[in-house]
Amino acid sequence: MRLKDRNKFPPGGFRYYAPQTNFSIQPWVSFDVAVQQIIAHRQANPHQSQVNGWSTDPAVVAKELDEYNVKVCQSMNWDQYLTDGSFEDIPKAQSLLSQLRQSVGRVAGGVETIKEWEISGGALVPQELAESRAKVCVSCPKNALGDLTSWFTVPAAELIRKQLEARNQAKIYTASDPLLGVCEACACPLKLKVHCPMDVINAKMQVADRQALWESCWIRLES
Repeated sequence: MRLKDRNKFPPGGFRYYAPQTNFSIQPWVSFDVAVQQIIAHRQANPHQSQVNGWSTDPAVVAKELDEYNVKVCQSMNWDQYLTDGSFEDIPKAQSLLSQLRQSVGRVAGGVETIKEWEISGGALVPQELAESRAKVCVSCPKNALGDLTSWFTVPAAELIRKQLEARNQAKIYTASDPLLGVCEACACPLKLKVHCPMDVINAKMQVADRQALWESCWIRLES
């Protein structure tokens, strides 16, 4: 058995729990974001990953997440969310696996954008523009709230935290900061991204990530 449609939430959303580390995915995240969160958690816990044989390959993690939610659905008699056959039987399976791998690569790209910005001196856009961008992000359906380690490895999350702390100390923030998370399309921390010049963003953003942006995203409008 497998999930009939990975784009359709079962009641309560997708679920995953690792008792070894008391880790759960965030509620109501999409299937591919859940895969990203599991991989980030495993990368942040290399010892547990080695002991438990946890994979960080997107295709393997996707299969594990699928199987976990199949068991949940079976236990609750939610048979309408299940179908017979393996993941390999899904039409265009290779395309789906490729999309999962791209989503994990997107997280790495988001970190590279912040690194590039830091290396280039961290120049800021005008505050008025940052505030305008932030308001767009608040309305964006791809604005995902949650702890940074749900998206990034511990070293990457620490880099981002240091950037945030430095900018807070310098009083560089927007009125919308409490409502800003991580962009599901480009995997950038939005509290930083809204202050970032477009040349830095364009230098690191892949075509696929740009296409995944919300149609009303400020990056589309400013590019």
